[in-house]
Amino acid sequence: MNSKTNLKIALTIISIIAIIAIGLKIKPILNNYDNFNPEKVYKVNYRFFFKSGDKSTSLKTYIPSSNSRQRISKENIKNDSTLSFIKKEEVGENIRAIWNTAERNTYHAVDYEFVFEGKDRSFRIPKVFNVASGKYRKYLKPTENIQSDNEIINELATRLGQNTKNDREVIKNIFEYVYAIPSAPIITLTDAVTTIEQNRASCNGKSRLFVALSRNLGYPARIKGGIIVENTDKRTSHAWVEVLINETWVPFDALNNHFGFLPANYLELYRGDKSLITHTAGIQFDYTYKMEQVHHISFLKMNSEEIHNLPGFSLWHLIDKNVIPTGALHLLLLLPIGGFLVAFLRNIVGLKTFGVFLPVLIAFSLLHTGFISGIVIFVGLIMFIGLISYPFDKLGLLYTPKVVISLTTMVSVILLATHFGVKNNIEWLTKLTFFPIIILTISAERFSRSTLEDGYIKAIDKLFQTLIATSISYLILSWSWLPSILVLFPEVALLIIALSTLLGRYIGIRWVELFRFKPLLKAEK
Repeated sequence: MNSKTNLKIALTIISIIAIIAIGLKIKPILNNYDNFNPEKVYKVNYRFFFKSGDKSTSLKTYIPSSNSRQRISKENIKNDSTLSFIKKEEVGENIRAIWNTAERNTYHAVDYEFVFEGKDRSFRIPKVFNVASGKYRKYLKPTENIQSDNEIINELATRLGQNTKNDREVIKNIFEYVYAIPSAPIITLTDAVTTIEQNRASCNGKSRLFVALSRNLGYPARIKGGIIVENTDKRTSHAWVEVLINETWVPFDALNNHFGFLPANYLELYRGDKSLITHTAGIQFDYTYKMEQVHHISFLKMNSEEIHNLPGFSLWHLIDKNVIPTGALHLLLLLPIGGFLVAFLRNIVGLKTFGVFLPVLIAFSLLHTGFISGIVIFVGLIMFIGLISYPFDKLGLLYTPKVVISLTTMVSVILLATHFGVKNNIEWLTKLTFFPIIILTISAERFSRSTLEDGYIKAIDKLFQTLIATSISYLILSWSWLPSILVLFPEVALLIIALSTLLGRYIGIRWVELFRFKPLLKAEK
């Protein structure tokens, strides 16, 4: 039996094992498919402690409900038998939890637990807004703390609305003005006018001012309250703004610079200018929000234990037990997929790239920076390296010292650009974290070497083909489900080995060559 036959048998066995292992898990996974696809999952616990007073005592707080971007489940309420509990639905879709006790001068504890699953929402803001219908008239009226008819508010709103071409520019001016107000951890209530006068506010003051300015200019707006859920214990809630745009409530957070965007970890609790917690005056009271992030597979309804019990082998235990950071594990799993893709583009299509894994790593860096801004930064820095290398070539410097000088210069430029972006609030300049910088540095070194070995024209041609491979890799690797699928089906690695072996034995003509030699092929016919 020759080596080719042995190879075919080995590849067949590997493929069969992988397909059987994958097949055993497909049915239970399909049966538990979840089309909600949350990006973040947390177990949240309201913990309240209080001592009742000399008369009947009550404690009230707003609790969440499910909607299109958040799902609430596994609600569990624990309190002592002397407390009565009711849920009350208020006007405006708010739900209030109320605990009452007639016991006097006694200590009480309340635990209100639930699981929060959230996903972010991003809105495209049109240039022109439709006129809101009459049912939203109340969201244009002034209130005690949202003084939209105040002279100070009116003067500022008029100034912000001047020299604007459309509604989006007006809202953008309001947002940028409120965002520029210095933030301060002020826990007392700050109304809209006070926010202007003291030029300092927390989320509640900024939100009231945003709403007041919007209402003054004819845009229905309201406050939205909740909690920014994190893997920690905290005592702070959060407020942001919703503006009615073409019958849709669009979120704006002028404290955290979210324009028409709500992150996945924003837990929505109530609508309107409310207080999250109220209680009988004069009692001893304390509270905390205890939050714990839950590892999950976004497209599965299964909990951690159910995923563990899937037939066959998976890598879920590495995530669930925090053996390897999730991001690092995803990178390790996606590298073979990206490598196979680039190998296909090189061996079958005929692209010439800077190495096999470098386009994949560049694609990973684009996941951090964003595709367009990342490509612009990448090409700009690579060309910059080419330009600064030219005078060093004239000086006759050796290759290695010249590369060190070029890369040191590039890193300095990146750090200066990042500093400039932070100081001037240019977000795309602040996305060059440590990982993208390392990838860009390696890429610059490869380009610099290519210019010496092949000349600038061939180096730029290889750079262009590398960008094509990078873009294709980015399209595949940016699919949010792919890492989770690889965690559940690590057997895919066996199929990649088998497919790569077949790819390595390919000796046919490449697709690029078919295009190049098309006239000759036609002539032969």
